[in-house]
Amino acid sequence: MSSLVWLVGIVILLVGLLQLPLLFDIVRSCAPKNAVPKRLAGPIIDAVVVTVMSCLFFFVFYLFFWVFLPAHVGYRDPWLEGDGLKHIAFFWFIFTNTICNYICCVYTDPGTPPKITITPDNAMSISIESCIPKEKICLECKCMKAETTHHCSICKKCVLYMDHHCPFVMGCVGQHNFHYFYSFMMYFYTGMCYAVYMTVGPFFGCHGSPYREITYDCEQVSILSILYVVLMLNMFGATFMNAFNTLALLSNTSTMSCLLDGINAGFKAAIINFISSISLDNFFNRRSRLYILVVSKRRHPLLFFVPPVVTTLKLVVKHCRTKQRTINFKLPRMPKTGGLIA
Repeated sequence: MSSLVWLVGIVILLVGLLQLPLLFDIVRSCAPKNAVPKRLAGPIIDAVVVTVMSCLFFFVFYLFFWVFLPAHVGYRDPWLEGDGLKHIAFFWFIFTNTICNYICCVYTDPGTPPKITITPDNAMSISIESCIPKEKICLECKCMKAETTHHCSICKKCVLYMDHHCPFVMGCVGQHNFHYFYSFMMYFYTGMCYAVYMTVGPFFGCHGSPYREITYDCEQVSILSILYVVLMLNMFGATFMNAFNTLALLSNTSTMSCLLDGINAGFKAAIINFISSISLDNFFNRRSRLYILVVSKRRHPLLFFVPPVVTTLKLVVKHCRTKQRTINFKLPRMPKTGGLIA
């Protein structure tokens, strides 16, 4: 009974934490322009995400190094044995790539098209009403819109090669940060599979029969081994998301385009069109989304296996400096008076 309570509590906690960024995005988009909730949404989201991620890091380190690694290798110095060092090396490889790609995706601007400035000199060549079709220009951002550019109602800007707005990266996924998002999702999925592998033995060894011959310290592992069920559910979700992102790249389409096709032409026709447009030729086509957003972003394919640590540190330092300039503002000077007021 206590194990079931722990399982329900962990599931509710994870589901609740995952909905917080989405809730803040809804508040920020529905609130007036200068409302207090809209101005506080950004700092609150940053604080919540940093707090949740910090707690998650410590929890992952505790589970791996002090619970499941000793359960697999043995409780006598698992960090110094050969099998233990292999697990530790693979853990750091997956963990570093996942975190670095996530931070780079969050702090990298997705890309926006240049704005149009209409002056008396170019008024004859640039006319919003006559020369340029309405679907080719965004009246809110005052910029040209290509077929791959969409206006985000939450971020209040147009995004180049916009795939979707992701509340969990606190922004849009576009031309300059899509390869970080795709790498993050792939390493996150690999980490989920590895976590399932690390927890399946203790789970069935303490709660089932297939692995009962394996001896575990069930007093320590029993409750935490129930994470196997939660990890399996998350792995199924990550499998669907990674499969969809990969097939969307091979079909040279985006999440936004799929949604718009489903709304305009019907979801059945959109699915048929999506499946029929899948082709491996897009991997070598320099005009495809796969080549522009993923392949061309790294000089060599093997660099996708190298964590972008230097880029992550540069983006974090740049973000901290930008925040410091925003916070360190000067108070307005009081106007000078000519004399004392009687």
